[in-house]
Amino acid sequence: SLKGLSVTKSMYDVAIVGCGPSGATLANFLGLHGFRVLVLERAASAYPLPRAVHLDDEVMRVFQSIGLADAINDKVRVNAGMHFVDKDQNMLVDWSRPQSIGPYGWYPSYRFHQPDIEAILHKGMTRFSSIDMRWCATVTSISQTESHVAIAYDDNGILANATARFLIGCDGARSFVRHYVSTTKDAVSSDDITAVDRDDEMHDLGFKERWLVIDGLLKRPRPDLGDFTIQTCDPDRPSTYARQPENWRRWEISLKDDETDDEVRSDSFIWSFLSPRVTPDDLSIERRAVYIFQSKLARHWRRGRVMIAGDAAHLTPPFMGQGMCIGIRDVANLAWKLAHTLRGGAFAVLDSYASERAPHARAYIEMATYLGNLLNSCKTAEGLRTALTSPKPDQEDTKTTNAKMQSIAPRLGDGLGDVADPLRGYRAPQPRLSDGRLLDDFIGLKWGIVTRADSAAAISRDDICVISDVNEPKLSAMLDDLGASAVIIRPDRYIHAVIADTENISEAMATIPD
Repeated sequence: SLKGLSVTKSMYDVAIVGCGPSGATLANFLGLHGFRVLVLERAASAYPLPRAVHLDDEVMRVFQSIGLADAINDKVRVNAGMHFVDKDQNMLVDWSRPQSIGPYGWYPSYRFHQPDIEAILHKGMTRFSSIDMRWCATVTSISQTESHVAIAYDDNGILANATARFLIGCDGARSFVRHYVSTTKDAVSSDDITAVDRDDEMHDLGFKERWLVIDGLLKRPRPDLGDFTIQTCDPDRPSTYARQPENWRRWEISLKDDETDDEVRSDSFIWSFLSPRVTPDDLSIERRAVYIFQSKLARHWRRGRVMIAGDAAHLTPPFMGQGMCIGIRDVANLAWKLAHTLRGGAFAVLDSYASERAPHARAYIEMATYLGNLLNSCKTAEGLRTALTSPKPDQEDTKTTNAKMQSIAPRLGDGLGDVADPLRGYRAPQPRLSDGRLLDDFIGLKWGIVTRADSAAAISRDDICVISDVNEPKLSAMLDDLGASAVIIRPDRYIHAVIADTENISEAMATIPD
């Protein structure tokens, strides 16, 4: 039972429910903007064991935006890539990842230990006195008016109330906030939710399998295990091995319907699978968890002043390592739009959140689902290569060359900007400037315009950072590659507009929300 009477908190700009990677990243963004933020996390502390294990250059770029990339870079390892093999470990497809910095300023792929990353994100939040972090805080009801959201929550045994101008649910797969967004009730209590409600809240994109996830620490060096992720395409027992930072290693094993959770978590089952590759003399098992890998997308991402992000909005199979990455993209998209609205900008800019993010997330989920199904079905190199090179709906950016896959880089869904612009909604490049800084560090959290020298003087807006290609050959090369005289870059580092003729800059700038 609750320990005391209700305690009413003062008004916040934004309340965030859930402080995993997505929630903590959003809190850091809002802290940089100087907003008052309430963060409610039902756990007593950060989860101490790994869950997500992969991030990409776009996510590192987001961490760069919140000033934490250098600290995180010290904790990750550059990912060698992935080998698809058959059940006898014969190579089917080599998906080696580049071992050099790419056009976005970072390596394309990294492996990480999630507790390390969360610790850095949480420490980053302490930079801002405007962030009120509450552990052991469980939301019990949500309601909203035209001007604010009212939240009741159990604050470590004390009933508390808060109001915020916006509420963002980053509260995971069983999101209470998603339930509120999905219903038409004026107010929702946590006691209201049923299993049927949960099923109705998300589109099912067709993948559902039980897998065992094993995380272990090596007791002694085992370089023979290799640095590549190994996807074993065994129709009888698909599995994955992942090389993690330091001595951490992970295995993921597909389970059969008649195998119980208790059975597959047992030492006898685990070591029968891992041996003879590793034995108890090599490895200390730190975590053994049964997961339902699913592909789902929320039907509704927003209701008025309440929105969802991360696993609350989508669930993906892990075969592309994009689960956490999609959530980080969500909050990078949402953070600047919240900042814009909180500073008096048009409320309608938030209408583009779901329309841009949902199709983008779906592209990653569908590709991960596709790869997961390949693990279950392909027995030969020829079969896998044929499957990987066959056209797939909405995956024009995914292709194989000499059976080496490339990552997808889908376009944002319709939203801000002119959708007829062929480059609108794709990631903007990030070259390094002559003074050693990356482009985003020069632009900061504002909109950016990279332009030829002759048009730079004509641009003047406080919320836009302008940089010309004078004495910046890499910016000249960037504009050449884009076929542009100028390019407008959004605060989340996506292209808003490519301008072929500098005479059209004023017209293009008029499409930037004010």
